Amino acid sequence: MVEYNVKKYASQIKDHYLLSLVGRLGLNLMATQNPEALGPRIDIQLSFDRSTHSYSQSEPPQIRLKVTSRAEHAITFFTWREPLDPKGALTNNGYMITDLTTGQEVKTTGGIQINRAPLRRVRGDYDERFFLTLEPDTPVELSTWFGRGNTKPDLRAIVERGRERDEHGNELTARRSTQATGVDGLEPGHQYSVTLNMEGLRSCLWAPVSKDEILVDHRGEGSQVYDYAWNREMSPDFHVNSALLNVLE
Repeated sequence: MVEYNVKKYASQIKDHYLLSLVGRLGLNLMATQNPEALGPRIDIQLSFDRSTHSYSQSEPPQIRLKVTSRAEHAITFFTWREPLDPKGALTNNGYMITDLTTGQEVKTTGGIQINRAPLRRVRGDYDERFFLTLEPDTPVELSTWFGRGNTKPDLRAIVERGRERDEHGNELTARRSTQATGVDGLEPGHQYSVTLNMEGLRSCLWAPVSKDEILVDHRGEGSQVYDYAWNREMSPDFHVNSALLNVLE
């Protein structure tokens, strides 16, 4: 029954955010009812380019993902704003951050709606960058700034005010997220553990083929991402480590 409902509603919902919620609910319930309903093993190793961050630094650290498939054939993920899209994941709850000093989970930025054209699976289109093909036992490395791009990160007390600031530190009228976006919004003097959101990983669209078999050469009928017959029967078996980051006073 769960599997049927997920398929039924996923075929009707074109908004990626709502589709992700439906997928996460269905896949989590199916995994609970049948723990063996898992696809190929995917190993993901997280690391930072430096082990510390100070708010006197002008740039956030870079987070790196080393992704390796243990399948016997190529598999492809559609990663837009999911944990396998390192940059997009920053504003869609793609990371799980735990404050090891307090033992509390950090609230992260998410649920931001983006108005854009339908997602396409067209060869050469902008969206092609979100199709990640993994070949057997061949690592792929992904990375991004662990913060709001090249913007100088702010500590939690400033972020919680919910205002953008100019280059001199003066508050502007423009609003911003009051929750953490990478290191933007963490506490000085605390140590953090960072991993990927497992629910988000399990909701990623995937198929046991290379992206060349998914992409089409036209923008007509059938060219949208959700027109493809993705594997919705099971989630891959993700194994993800945690990376440590010390935020200095």
